[in-house]
Amino acid sequence: MELPADVDKREILVALAAILYKEGKLTLKQAADLVGLSVGSFLLELSRRMVSFTNISVEELREELEDPSRN
Repeated sequence: MELPADVDKREILVALAAILYKEGKLTLKQAADLVGLSVGSFLLELSRRMVSFTNISVEELREELEDPSRN
């Protein structure tokens, strides 16, 4: 499918990852990897889109924050 010139493909990918994350289809790390962002940067993208990141479990958040290679 060809997109109009003024549609940013990266923006579509970020929006898709945010939706899939919100619906629980992707983990936070999977969604960030899909877009090619660090977890921290993806969290900022979620915030910009007013998507809650609290559907992450405490254990998942702890793992994300404790392992610097994940960010």
